[in-house]
Amino acid sequence: MRMEPSEQDLVRQAVGGDVRAFDRLVEVYTPRLYRLVRRSAPDDGEAEAVVQEAWLRAWVNRRRSAPDRPFFPWLARIAINVARDVWRKRRPLDFADLGESVEEISAPETSAERWLEAVEASERLARYVEELRPEWRMVLGLRYDGNLAYDEIAAVLDIPLNTVRTHLRRARAALRVRLEEDDARPAG
Repeated sequence: MRMEPSEQDLVRQAVGGDVRAFDRLVEVYTPRLYRLVRRSAPDDGEAEAVVQEAWLRAWVNRRRSAPDRPFFPWLARIAINVARDVWRKRRPLDFADLGESVEEISAPETSAERWLEAVEASERLARYVEELRPEWRMVLGLRYDGNLAYDEIAAVLDIPLNTVRTHLRRARAALRVRLEEDDARPAG
């Protein structure tokens, strides 16, 4: 039985020019990276282009990665920089498409009514996220789609750790207010 190489081993091999190791990193991290980038892209095609460009830049700059540190935050930072380049060239980016999240809500053990309520709640939340300030949406995306820790988000965005905490706190508070307003409205 052959064991899968660790992330550090794959990064070390990729830094040395091992294409197979790099391909394995692409396999492992592309879905997670795509979910993160999809928040910043207006459509799937642009998200795919950003992810592809991020991987290209990661390969070209692979010697700058540190095998003793987590790989994904380094890769996420590259992707964020690619997205920022796109943003500067075009228009403000949309970090709030939660369409894929809605598809993930499918639990056969729940009633159709509960499932529909969950879908509607997710769609409402997606609309409210779209209304947030871009920097709040970015931090939310890195935290929840990218599964990054606060210090990793700070490093990716090159902002202070307390700013990350503040953005997350304010974004959650704004979302909570909007959801509470909905709950207070009479049905109909």
